[in-house]
Amino acid sequence: MNEKPVFDEHYNLWLLLSQTRSAIFKVRHKKVGQYLPPNQAAALISIWTREGQTTPRELSRRLFLEPHTVSEIISRMQQKGLVTKEKDKQRGKFVRITITEKGRAVCKKVMGQELIHNYMAELSPEQREKLREGLTILYSRALEELGIEMRESLLAENGR
Repeated sequence: MNEKPVFDEHYNLWLLLSQTRSAIFKVRHKKVGQYLPPNQAAALISIWTREGQTTPRELSRRLFLEPHTVSEIISRMQQKGLVTKEKDKQRGKFVRITITEKGRAVCKKVMGQELIHNYMAELSPEQREKLREGLTILYSRALEELGIEMRESLLAENGR
């Protein structure tokens, strides 16, 4: 018997969130003419904000990605000339990831800040605050289940 899956209100909202993110990434790609996969974009922004202080392990923790996935992302970005890897001079076992000038230029281009601002401007200040509150609740719950304190997260680092 081929029974259809039941999608309730919660799942439909989750699906809408996921599809909205994907659609905006696709629009951004179309408008800027250059594509950087979402995980690479997030890694590049994270590396840039921590200028020279990022290790693959820290990147894995901050982006909620497996270490082998981060290694692959770093290798691809290194091949594109977006980042460099250097051994830590004080602690030889550690590798530091640094963004290059090319990486900064690509990051500025593909971030599509104007596009994101235009999308967010579709929401009233009250709607943006409600969205922030709702997403923060979900994010906090996920961090709690992962055993991560909110102050260690990207959200805390970016001033929220």
